[in-house]
Amino acid sequence: MPTRSDARPLVVLPPLTAAAAAAVLAPPRLPAEVASVPLACRAAAGAIPVLLRAPAAGGRLLLARALHALAGREGSLVVATGRRPALERVPAGSALYLEVASLAPDGALVLEALLDDARVWVLAGADPGAVLPRPLGARLSAVVLAVPPLAARAAELPALAAAVLEGLGRRLGIAPPRLAADALDRLAAHAWPGDVAELEAVLARALLLAGGVIEAAHLDLAAEPPAAVAAAPPAAPGGAALEYLLVELAHELRNPLVTIKTFADHLPALLEDAELRARFATLTSEAIERMDGLLENVLAFARLGAPRREAVEVGPIMARVLAELEPELAGRAVRVRQAAAPTARCAADPAHLAYALRNLFAGVVREVPAREQLTLDATANGVLTLRFAAGAEAADRLRRLAAPGEAANLGDPTLLPLAFRLARAVLERNGGTLAVVPEAGDATSVVIRLPTTPAEGARA
Repeated sequence: MPTRSDARPLVVLPPLTAAAAAAVLAPPRLPAEVASVPLACRAAAGAIPVLLRAPAAGGRLLLARALHALAGREGSLVVATGRRPALERVPAGSALYLEVASLAPDGALVLEALLDDARVWVLAGADPGAVLPRPLGARLSAVVLAVPPLAARAAELPALAAAVLEGLGRRLGIAPPRLAADALDRLAAHAWPGDVAELEAVLARALLLAGGVIEAAHLDLAAEPPAAVAAAPPAAPGGAALEYLLVELAHELRNPLVTIKTFADHLPALLEDAELRARFATLTSEAIERMDGLLENVLAFARLGAPRREAVEVGPIMARVLAELEPELAGRAVRVRQAAAPTARCAADPAHLAYALRNLFAGVVREVPAREQLTLDATANGVLTLRFAAGAEAADRLRRLAAPGEAANLGDPTLLPLAFRLARAVLERNGGTLAVVPEAGDATSVVIRLPTTPAEGARA
């Protein structure tokens, strides 16, 4: 096969030791629920490809090196880079790592040929939410090792941080320092845009600055969630925010109004047909209840006022909100699994937090397929994570609504319920952030982050 002049060279990586590889592929470096590691190692013997669905900054390349080390397959681990790597030069019998989502169409064709020949073990890397070319996406789905972003792993953060410090201490020949409670709270409240790589860098600097205990003051977290959002002046009337509010309100009211109009149009026939009259009466009653509930929700939002933040326990508020939503959950047979620490706290106005969670849960429940499971994780201070299955289209809509500066078409009929946008607005008033994190397959996480200590002057 002729080589291309723009093909990027291949890189041969040094092997990891078996001990180092085992540590990478076990908790706390990997989430405990990742059960596909043994399957991935067995796949090496038959050159069955493995898809690594993990953030690049979460150590995706390191995962490939660890799998190669433990799989026992002879041959080197070769890395191909760029959109048009020289895949035709990969030696038979070796393992190949490449970023599959960035391949150009001709590069994807060469990769398909390598998969056909099965002379190279392919370890394909991709971000959790990356869309793969259709032929490759199907062919790489036999074994998938999925690692969610660090932002969605709040419960595992203390153990992961301790493991990172233990490794750093071993390299420096010192006892690993301990993380103070305020340091753990600050780590939990951080958004981790740089994933595990950022955590390692932050802890390495803190270890060099601190003695035996790392305090919050030792942590250099440059990308904290913007607590100043709550103190920002309210937006002037009009503009995009008001337009979105009005458009979503119109979308929410249109269907119930159509039901009522249909009832009115058929009124003469309904007077003579008792069965049809009863059916339309039920539909009309439901439509009126929906509009009444929607308008009451908007009025409740207007009545909230400025937040008075205080330290609150998340668990009881979450339980109360779920009890209120139980009829809707039961109607769609959505199961809820809760993981909450008895003392998990955040700094927020309790009434604001309850309102935001009620609206957010209601919006998310409408996106969860019937008879699926919604997992709520509130085991870390200042962080609440909702994990659920959602189709790619629903996940994309959630991501657009969670982005503070999203640009959406106001005529888009797929806008989510108004409840989601109102929930985000209230969380931001309280200095919080809302992020939607795609995971492997159809899984999605909605991550809420709130301050862990009341801001100065919040009670003034």
